[in-house]
Amino acid sequence: MKKIHKFFSKDLLHILGAVGIFVAFLISIAYKQVGIGALIAAWLIAMAIIGVAWITDIRKADLLKNGKIVSGKVNAVKRVHIKFHMSTYHLADEDVIYPWVIRYQYKIGKDTYYGQSHWFWFNPLVSKGTPIKVTIDPQNPERSIVAAWES
Repeated sequence: MKKIHKFFSKDLLHILGAVGIFVAFLISIAYKQVGIGALIAAWLIAMAIIGVAWITDIRKADLLKNGKIVSGKVNAVKRVHIKFHMSTYHLADEDVIYPWVIRYQYKIGKDTYYGQSHWFWFNPLVSKGTPIKVTIDPQNPERSIVAAWES
């Protein structure tokens, strides 16, 4: 029996939004110690992350609803190295994350296009050559999203 894995699972942007709200909530509790500026900044950053996630979801949903489904295949499953600064106290402090991405390809006529999935926290457990369903924008075939894969 084949399982269909949905594309929206383990989306890093949504997790960052949830963490942002949690941090803003903690700062809200202790705002007298950290100051009103830190409180406002924490909530603005959390809302910005959630806003980006919301806009991204709307664009993904629109593409999945109005796009054309084509067959593709996985080229690679890779871990990417991403550095970012979490501390405003000391800018030399860096945090690093290593999310997974799926790199894939699909053909439209004689043209071959390449795409990359969103970030996954965990290895999506697909291998090179795995067939996937790719939803593309008929007006702009370079714009694509992985709808599902079979394992």
